[in-house]
Amino acid sequence: MYSRFEAIENYGKEERKKLQSSKAAVVGLGATGSVIAENLARHGINLKIVDRDYLEENDVYSSNIYTPVQCQKALPKAEAAKLYLQQFTQVEAFVESLGPGNTGILDDVDIVLDGTDNIQSRFLIDGYCQKNSTPWIYTAAIAEKGYSMFFDSNCFNCVFRKVAAGGIETCETAGVMREISSQAALKTTYKAVKYLAGKNIDESLEIIPSGEILDVESDGCEVCRGEKYPALNGEERTTAVCGEDKYQVQTDAGEQAVEKLAELGEVSAENKYLIRASVNGREISVFDDGRIILRAKDKSHAEALVSEIMGI
Repeated sequence: MYSRFEAIENYGKEERKKLQSSKAAVVGLGATGSVIAENLARHGINLKIVDRDYLEENDVYSSNIYTPVQCQKALPKAEAAKLYLQQFTQVEAFVESLGPGNTGILDDVDIVLDGTDNIQSRFLIDGYCQKNSTPWIYTAAIAEKGYSMFFDSNCFNCVFRKVAAGGIETCETAGVMREISSQAALKTTYKAVKYLAGKNIDESLEIIPSGEILDVESDGCEVCRGEKYPALNGEERTTAVCGEDKYQVQTDAGEQAVEKLAELGEVSAENKYLIRASVNGREISVFDDGRIILRAKDKSHAEALVSEIMGI
C-alpha cells in the first residue's frame, strides 16, 4: 500500500513507521480540514478530529469526503468524517467546540492542524501549543488566496494579534474556491508529513497560489514568553437564551461586528444598542458590547454560524 511513498528518496520504511506511530489532531473539518484529515489518514497517521458543526448543502461543494445524503441529514462533521477516515487509520472524533475548558482533547498528539475558519480558535490553538510545546500548522483559504505556516519556535499570537475579531473576511462572506482551499490544505499536509517523518520544516508564511513566501519572526509577546495565555483563560462564551433554539455568543468584536453586519445583511432594526439583520435568510442581532444572538441547533452550531458569517 505504501510502496510509492517508500520509493521516494530520503523516505522509506523507517519514515513510514514514524508516521504510523504518530498522532495528529485536526481542528475543523470544512474545506481545508477535511482535505488535511484525509491525506494524513491515507499515510496511516492516527487522528483526533474535532468539529462543532453539522453538515449543510454547501459542504458537498467544499469537501470530497462528505456525501449529499449526509448533508441532507445534517450529520455532525466529525462523525461523518470518521466514517470515511477510519478506513485508513485509527480515528477519535469529537463533536465539540474547542474552547478553554476542553483543550485537553489535544493532549498526547504530536502536531495540531488548523482547519478552523476564525481567528479566535487559532489564538486558542496557539496558546495551547505554546504552553505545551506542541507544533501546529496554520491553514486558511478565502476567495482565491490560501495560506499555510508551520509554528514551532515562532508564535501565532505575535504575528496575528493586531488582527481584530470580525475584521477579516470569511468563507461565508467572501466565498472560497475549492481548488484554493485544497491547495492550502495540501501544503499543510505536506509539512505535517515531513515533520512527523523527522524532517526539518521552514517556519515561514506561504501564500497560495502565488508561491510567495514571507519570513515572519516572533517579537516576544506574553504568550511566547510563557507569561500569560489569554485565550486559554476565557470563560464559556455561548449560552442558551429565552426562546426556542436561540443562543447568545459573547465576542469582543463590538462596534466592528455591528458595522460588518450592516454591510452583510438586510437591516430590520437598528438603534444605539444593537443592529438586527437577515443574512442569507438567517436573522442575527449584534449588540454594541459584542454579544450576538441568533437561532441555531445547539451551542456548537451557534458558534459555528458566528464564525462563518462574522469571522469571529
